[in-house]
Amino acid sequence: MRIWVSILAVLATVTMQGCSDGDELAVQQKATVVQLVDVQVQTSENKYTFPATVLPKSTANLAFRVGGRLDKVHLTEGLFVKKGALLAKLDPTTFLLAKAKAKVQLKQAKLDLKRVQAIATKGIGSEKSVDNAQAAVELAEIDLETAASNMRYSELHAPFDALIAKRLIENQGYIKTGSVVAHLQDLSRIHFKFDVPERLVSRYRSADTHGSKASAYIDGHIDKSFDIEYLEHSTEPDPVTQTYQVVFAMDYPKGLDITPGIRATVTVRSSDEAALSMVGVPINALVTGNDDKLYVWLQDEKTKTVNKQLVSAGPMSQGWVAILSGLKAGQKVVAAGASQMQPGMLVRAYVAE
Repeated sequence: MRIWVSILAVLATVTMQGCSDGDELAVQQKATVVQLVDVQVQTSENKYTFPATVLPKSTANLAFRVGGRLDKVHLTEGLFVKKGALLAKLDPTTFLLAKAKAKVQLKQAKLDLKRVQAIATKGIGSEKSVDNAQAAVELAEIDLETAASNMRYSELHAPFDALIAKRLIENQGYIKTGSVVAHLQDLSRIHFKFDVPERLVSRYRSADTHGSKASAYIDGHIDKSFDIEYLEHSTEPDPVTQTYQVVFAMDYPKGLDITPGIRATVTVRSSDEAALSMVGVPINALVTGNDDKLYVWLQDEKTKTVNKQLVSAGPMSQGWVAILSGLKAGQKVVAAGASQMQPGMLVRAYVAE
């Protein structure tokens, strides 16, 4: 009996080992073969390249200071307009009548003042009557000036050379006082906004930052390089990425059509001789999500599966992208085949034979 028990135990062990080896082989066969790369620490040069967004110098809300029936609208979205150009106008009838009425009332008040003064010189009228008549004239003058101002306010003119970014009204209906009718963008200067890591800001927030030389390439004008100058930077980091916003600027280049919101690439060259170390990945490891944010496919060391990891990209150089947040040195990400990945997909590294 003991002999049969021993034989059965040996057979069970052999069977279990066979199943284990088979399962492991099956797992390897199911795993998708990809190119995995290590997140590495790179030492950058004194030249930093950042993806940036082109913004206007400022955005202004265009609003009527008086209410009335809308008469004319010249607010074509995307149109550049010169300072002083008529953009919208209310029906002038009410304002013309109010101004005419104020003129008549002022004329009448001046006549009353003359009459009271004439009577006062004969010792008939009182000094108080003269004062009241004088006050009536001043009030009538104020009413006339108010009517004239309302007449001017019934028209909206461009306060500066501007791009009509958004029209909020149509050529009909009643407009309330203070209602915003359009958004205007001041393009006398254009700004380049981008994020930089904390270590870089702390290194260059001094006078060196202001003395840095910078240039920009704007999408659609890649054959041109524009010199830009430092304007400002935030002093509080983003709570998620721990990066700081930096803004450079330049005068709007004549003869070019540059629309706010387009992408640009800013290159900053610093005089600091000390190198800066950052973690980075190959550029083909980055993928764009449906939310337009950047991700990598990060492999879990234990399960060998991959999942999307949100990252913040920094300087780019020769196919290498610095990662400001989201990764650390030694982790593995998918380089080739990143666009084919799915959450929880089992992967194994490609090994050249």
